[in-house]
Amino acid sequence: MTSINNDPLRVSGLASGMNTEEIVDKLVTAQSARLNKMIASKTQATWKSDAYRDVNRKLDEFRKAMEGLRLQSTFSKQKVTSSDSKLEVSMAGISTRSDFVISSATPAASAKPAVARFDSRGANVADDTTFKLNGVEIKLTKDMTLDQAVAEINNFTTGTTPTNVRAANVGGSLVFTSLGTGATEKIEITDVSTSALNMGNRLVQGTNATLGTVTINGTTINISSNNFTYEGVAFNIKAPITSDISVQISSDTQGIYDNIKTFVDKYNELIADLNGRISEKKYRDYPPLTDEQKKDMKENDIKLWEEKAKSGLLQSDSTVSNVLVEMRNSLSTMVKNTDVSTKFDSLKEIGLNFSTNYYDNGKIIIDEAKLKGVLETNLEDVKKLFTIKDSSSTSTNSTTKDSTIHNNSGFGWRIYERLNAAISQLGELAGSPNSKVDTESFMAKQLKTLDSNISREQTRVNAYEKRLWKQFTAMESALSKMNSQSSWLSQQLGG
Repeated sequence: MTSINNDPLRVSGLASGMNTEEIVDKLVTAQSARLNKMIASKTQATWKSDAYRDVNRKLDEFRKAMEGLRLQSTFSKQKVTSSDSKLEVSMAGISTRSDFVISSATPAASAKPAVARFDSRGANVADDTTFKLNGVEIKLTKDMTLDQAVAEINNFTTGTTPTNVRAANVGGSLVFTSLGTGATEKIEITDVSTSALNMGNRLVQGTNATLGTVTINGTTINISSNNFTYEGVAFNIKAPITSDISVQISSDTQGIYDNIKTFVDKYNELIADLNGRISEKKYRDYPPLTDEQKKDMKENDIKLWEEKAKSGLLQSDSTVSNVLVEMRNSLSTMVKNTDVSTKFDSLKEIGLNFSTNYYDNGKIIIDEAKLKGVLETNLEDVKKLFTIKDSSSTSTNSTTKDSTIHNNSGFGWRIYERLNAAISQLGELAGSPNSKVDTESFMAKQLKTLDSNISREQTRVNAYEKRLWKQFTAMESALSKMNSQSSWLSQQLGG
């Protein structure tokens, strides 16, 4: 509540002897009851909006964690192994083969620069020295450090008449390296005046790249790099191969199991969070504190009070409750698509069971041995159970709007589209999960209306306070005048 008690025109109870400040404060406080309720309503609405947005963030995080379960590629994961460390392998896509035999390989060699190394005869250049590097004359002076010599040489690396060679101090040795690679690159040192750097007359050439070869399943192919991809597998030849190396490709059932387990773990975390919110106790005796109330409280007391005031914001909330019910329904209803085996048309049949403990609120329990066994023997059936989609499904007619489409679609699609619908609904109610500014949601508009009402009520209270002070000031002025007249009469009558 904004007070106007700094009005310089007001007069306190000097004439009447009353505590005008206290009287006005009490009257204004009584008049502010409606304003305080409005402010409390806005605070609660803000908290509730934040709670909805937090739920929406949790739903969005779960959607990101499980969205791959609706895609066939998630269940097509493969792993590859090599029988020899001379050949490293990894999956680079999806391979249609189950094995390869690499019978021979000659590694490719990349083009190399020209490199020359000279040992220094000491920490410094022993004598004044001149030499030509690729025809460019370079002068070094006595007692130059090796680093100084390197800097001087590199002054001529590029320019009008460049050496195209860069020098370096490598462990006390002078190393020259050509800027380019290939047989056309050279390092030629001539006309050396002294042996101060043990250089002598030298000519070093770079080398060109050479193709390698590899024989895979009897077919020899040329390779320009020892890292190459073939039939969805990335190969890395580490050394020449002269005898057969076996490469085996199989379904990555452990990776697929991990994806399903992540889905179950995140689902259980989500429903525990949402069930906690709708069953959280509400403390009706702990309304939001006003600014005036906070002034007389310690910081820790304010914190404890607000923890109770915020408790139960979404107690029995129908929106959150419906999300839980619909997700449970999507996961417990069998997939009735004719392309799905009746032996594997429910989560229970692949080792995912709903807990029978009432307090678990629908938690999913994984039978690890059963799920891994089914993935090994019936991977295609598990894939369909999650990824199959009703042929009539569209962006406007999905599993959330048509029961037939819902029943004919896999669990991955059901949950993904249910989450999309819930996130959209909560976005309309309180803002999307990732937006920083929300002005269009229902609650944002509600808060804007509350702000307008609060502003009008604050103006009304301020006007009431101003009117009180005006009345008390007039009364005090009248009493003061009357007291002055009484005193004058008394003097005139000889009192």
